[in-house]
Amino acid sequence: MIFRPSKETYIWDEGYAYPTEQERMMTFVSSCIESVALALKESPSAIFQRMNKVGLIHDYLMACYDTLHTESRENVTADVIETLKYWEEKKGGVR
Repeated sequence: MIFRPSKETYIWDEGYAYPTEQERMMTFVSSCIESVALALKESPSAIFQRMNKVGLIHDYLMACYDTLHTESRENVTADVIETLKYWEEKKGGVR
């Protein structure tokens, strides 16, 4: 018997498992966190905490995934940095 991940985890097509939309989104979010951390010379965990504190992960990266993931990494990184700083200021100097 061959072990295969469940159909809920992967999309199967002719024996090949493709990641689900949620997995692709989580990969994108992780990539954004790492890119912003590198650009700002901060740890990924610190950037995650900053983004999470202002709701940027759910309310921006995940909510706008369909549009954002079509942009270049450089544009997304610059946009996310600008948005993070704006949202932190808007929420009263959260950082």
